[in-house]
Amino acid sequence: MGNKNKDLHSYDNDSDAETISKTQKKQMVHDLQELAKLITNMPKKKINQLGLPTAFLDAIDESKRINSHIATKRHFQYMGKILLKTNHEIIREKIEQIDNLDGHYQIRDAIINLWITHLTEHETPLFDYLYQHHGHEVLSNLRQILRNHRKKPEHTGNRKKLFQTLRDLDKQMELPNPITLT
Repeated sequence: MGNKNKDLHSYDNDSDAETISKTQKKQMVHDLQELAKLITNMPKKKINQLGLPTAFLDAIDESKRINSHIATKRHFQYMGKILLKTNHEIIREKIEQIDNLDGHYQIRDAIINLWITHLTEHETPLFDYLYQHHGHEVLSNLRQILRNHRKKPEHTGNRKKLFQTLRDLDKQMELPNPITLT
């Protein structure tokens, strides 16, 4: 039993905290297991942004091969133990930053969709705004894509091109809500 709690005691000494109760230690272990489950369910691209140790990355790959419920439970306990040895607070902060960035892109995507809707109805004032802030060569390409979208609005490829072009403009300088410009 002493070996199991060895990592928890070394964590206590490193954090310079007062003595942590057994209940708090258990809660921390359960939180780390939940963090391990959360990370395991994340897309590979986001996992790579977290800067996790190779042992944990190997454990993620192994977790996808385990079918037994009890084995899965033990494996997440192991993954929690790996997280305990790392600076898991930094990992949590990185996950929060990634989630906030995703929320930012959702908001920006909604604004871009508004631009698509309003460009078909109020082209002149919106292009006046765009000409003030972007180059003519970029906007001539946008006009052509918009024309193609108007010819075949049901064609998803045209909408995707229009969306991507507006997203590129938005990355250069965030587009305002088009309702305020019309």
